Amino acid sequence: MTQARRIDGERISLALAAILSSQTFARSERLRTFLKFVVEHEQLGLAHQLKGYTIGMDVFSRDGALDPGVDALVRVQAGKLRRLINLYYADEGRHDPVRIRIPLGGYVPVYEWGPESRRTLDAVFPYLVAAEKNGGDPIRIDRETGGETGAAHRPAPAPDRHLHALPQIFIVTAPGSDWRAKTFDSAMRISEARLFGLKLAPQQACPPAKADDLDFLLHLDSTCAGGPLAARLTHIATGDAIARQARPAGETIDSRRIAAFANLFAAETMTLCGEVYTFCRRHRLSSALMDCLEATYQYKLENSHDAYLEASRHQQRLAHPHRLPAFITELSDLLALTTRLS
Repeated sequence: MTQARRIDGERISLALAAILSSQTFARSERLRTFLKFVVEHEQLGLAHQLKGYTIGMDVFSRDGALDPGVDALVRVQAGKLRRLINLYYADEGRHDPVRIRIPLGGYVPVYEWGPESRRTLDAVFPYLVAAEKNGGDPIRIDRETGGETGAAHRPAPAPDRHLHALPQIFIVTAPGSDWRAKTFDSAMRISEARLFGLKLAPQQACPPAKADDLDFLLHLDSTCAGGPLAARLTHIATGDAIARQARPAGETIDSRRIAAFANLFAAETMTLCGEVYTFCRRHRLSSALMDCLEATYQYKLENSHDAYLEASRHQQRLAHPHRLPAFITELSDLLALTTRLS
């Protein structure tokens, strides 16, 4: 027996009505119709009819027999519907007692009980919120009611200076290197704006004598005329090698090919699914911002309920002690948020 059958139809109808009348769905008439159609059909015992061509014809007025793109249209709209439902439950519907979801891979809705008040507050306030109020008295949040209970019984935790920290890459060119290493360096800096989740140290900047746990060294070497162009990435504090790649010696090469080599190296090592983030996660060096970026990226890849909950938990931790008005899906918006909160 599914969870849908353990929740009575009246509660499901109320949950549906709450979504359809929400501000989140106010400008999405097509998605309101889509959601209403699948929920009502499921409640009537017609879940077996919720196929792409059926929804395409009944909701979007498409002729499934004549239009080969009808299934693709429904899949795209279903993705939009899932995202909008997640946004609704992250904000307006966060206290709804019953939640409606459309799982990936199908259109039959499922229903679940909303998180209990204690569990909800534990997710939103992963630790006691302390702030300055009325002359500097710290306050705490009551986990049962979400309200303030007056002075905290213990001091507020010290701010984590690494909360918003990101990996920093120092690029160093071996003395005597030819134009290839310099071109590689330039290509890396041109593509920096597309590398979410890390930063490049200023050009010519030397690695610090006492490196931070999130400092990395990219060493470029093209000292041998006609020899390989080598790129080696290491973790400065430990000396551990992260990645090493090289262009073969004797290969006909120009600036465009070097730029392509640099972009490929960056994609494999410096993205959210690359070697730098993998190394930090494996050695428990990741900051709250890094964890949040990874979790949100995972949600964007999967668009699943579990991934959404995990990303939401990290976003609330990142914004502590501020309250986020809604779930943030864009990585650039998350990075901009840290600037405002710092």
